[in-house]
Amino acid sequence: MDFCRILDLGAIKKSLHEVQAQFESLNAQLDEQRDPFDNIVCDNMLQGYALIDRLITEGVDLFDLQQVDWMIEINTTVLCGVDPERRKEFARHIAMTSSRFFDNDEGGIRDLLEWYNLHRNESVWKRAAGIFVRILSKPQLFIEGNHRSGSLIVSFLLMREGLPPFVLSTNNTVAFFNPASVIRHMPKNGFSALFQLPKIKKKYADFLEEQSSPKFLLRKLRRAAKNGIH
Repeated sequence: MDFCRILDLGAIKKSLHEVQAQFESLNAQLDEQRDPFDNIVCDNMLQGYALIDRLITEGVDLFDLQQVDWMIEINTTVLCGVDPERRKEFARHIAMTSSRFFDNDEGGIRDLLEWYNLHRNESVWKRAAGIFVRILSKPQLFIEGNHRSGSLIVSFLLMREGLPPFVLSTNNTVAFFNPASVIRHMPKNGFSALFQLPKIKKKYADFLEEQSSPKFLLRKLRRAAKNGIH
């Protein structure tokens, strides 16, 4: 690699494989059952973490309108990995995701950027939690892979502020997925969202802060400047 790594991908891999080994029992505790947490899911998530590691190092801003294509790349990576042949197989799906991402006025990237710009002065925990809620609530930002993509985008925001990423573990899987089951059935706008989504956002913000662990970092992060890492 021609960049200086920030994330300890070995520690992240260990945590994800521990979840994989216990996923049957963890899945039984979820309000909504999840698809199997197999090797493909684990490998693609690791590649996703490697991607945000590089984006942080290179000073990319996912919330700059000129660089939001990287969010689609994050979603493509968690679904397809980096294998060119597999991406060819999913070419139509990737194109449909891109169209939804840019053209959906209610739940696309415009909505996400507007929300982010309105909440810039909140703590990073609340911003990260709010972005996750915004990605997952109806209509979702992506066609598939919103939980995985959302957790990586959340990790990007945390890392940009000098904090460790969020990584799924055997201790946080149930607390991560059960509130998400409520979010994904809730519209972004409307009377119920006005009262319920802020409460869920606060719960996730507290959860993210509690789960923060420096063991996933190879080196201490300095807070990112506005236009990159300094």
